[in-house]
Amino acid sequence: MTPLVILDRDGVINEDSDHYIRSVDEWVPIEGSLEAMAQLSHAGFSLAVATNQSGVGRGYYSAQTLQQMHDKMQDLLAAMNAGVDYIAACLHHPDAGCDCRKPKAGLFNQIAKHFSCDLTGIPAVGDSLRDV
Repeated sequence: MTPLVILDRDGVINEDSDHYIRSVDEWVPIEGSLEAMAQLSHAGFSLAVATNQSGVGRGYYSAQTLQQMHDKMQDLLAAMNAGVDYIAACLHHPDAGCDCRKPKAGLFNQIAKHFSCDLTGIPAVGDSLRDV
């Protein structure tokens, strides 16, 4: 199996905001993050993103806008001959009671199913304890 790395999005790949990243223009990569992702990809790692995006559930932006943000990330990575292999996103409001909002395991279960693998020992990079 190809080695896998799981990344959080906001605060790891792109700048975060207490007011949410609500548009494609507000989605700004952290300096060096995309280059690091490209290096991982070039070294043979598959990349997955596990991200809470409650801004959709709160009505701050649409699922379509979120997809456009992810398209921007993929386009910037493609320019470096890299890309994210799978994105798992929780779009629910925090009070929805879903099983996919981190720190619950739902997003990681989706990633394990997508890659048909056990995530034991797979590195995950986040910017808060909620990500683990």
